[in-house]
Amino acid sequence: MSTLKASVIVAVYNGEKTLGLTIDSLLAQTYPNLEILLIDDGSTDGSKALIETYLHDPRVKYHAKQNGGVASARNYGISVAEGDVIGFCDQDDQWKPEKLEYQLPAFDNPETGLVYSWVEVRKHGEVSVSKPEFEGQCFEALLKRNFISCCTAMARKSLFLEIGGFDESRELHGVDDRHVWLRMARVSNLAVIKRPLAIYFIHGENYSLNEKKMLIADLVCVRKIAAMDGVSGQEKALCKQAEYGIYLHYANNLLYQNHPQDAGHCYLNAWKVKPGQVKYLISGLLLSVTPPPLLRTLKSFRKRVV
Repeated sequence: MSTLKASVIVAVYNGEKTLGLTIDSLLAQTYPNLEILLIDDGSTDGSKALIETYLHDPRVKYHAKQNGGVASARNYGISVAEGDVIGFCDQDDQWKPEKLEYQLPAFDNPETGLVYSWVEVRKHGEVSVSKPEFEGQCFEALLKRNFISCCTAMARKSLFLEIGGFDESRELHGVDDRHVWLRMARVSNLAVIKRPLAIYFIHGENYSLNEKKMLIADLVCVRKIAAMDGVSGQEKALCKQAEYGIYLHYANNLLYQNHPQDAGHCYLNAWKVKPGQVKYLISGLLLSVTPPPLLRTLKSFRKRVV
């Protein structure tokens, strides 16, 4: 068994409703050498009182700070972490009991800086499993899609210190974790444990469900990577290709959600990246002048015909 110490950081902000279940899942780990860092980012609910009921366990440590956002809370946790490797669990997610037991041995390979796993996704009573299998050099794959659920990722503390931790810019809210994984993937290899070791809950309050804000954040993320010192010409080209993919991804999502004008703008921006794709120019122009009620009618008609 691995002898590495693990630090689990939970950024807490008014999480009283779900935090207890999160902490219980962390305390149920079969791997003994861990600490649980609860970083209270200026909560105004009963989170502190709830946390105090767990402080009799020496693995649980409480830290309070002024509100600064989830990236700020995670950076604070990294600064006080005593572990060799660091993982994260949001206040509304949970870990499976054997998570650390399966993931920590992967760090026996000195070239591996980040280890993630499959994740169980629960949405309104439905359960599915996300099964990405990328490992090794993953920078290009991560640019195409953020396949790492934050609640599954663990990385060496030394690697967090090497890259400078999380970027706390508010414009990265919702993708600050992807920004970190990309920076890690440029300088380190990734490994994957092919079994679901964490549970990600999708509910109405998930920030990632806000397509318009996530579009902007994803673009900012990729452009920040491209602007970093030392980024090669090939890496810049991959970032530009990633912008193209981002526009198409959100165009399809926004179209599905009956936002034709926003979808149209995304298609037009995708065409600007690749002018040879005339179909996106045409789609963008048509959708930019399509009223949402007309789009809903067309969708309904298509369903009846099919």
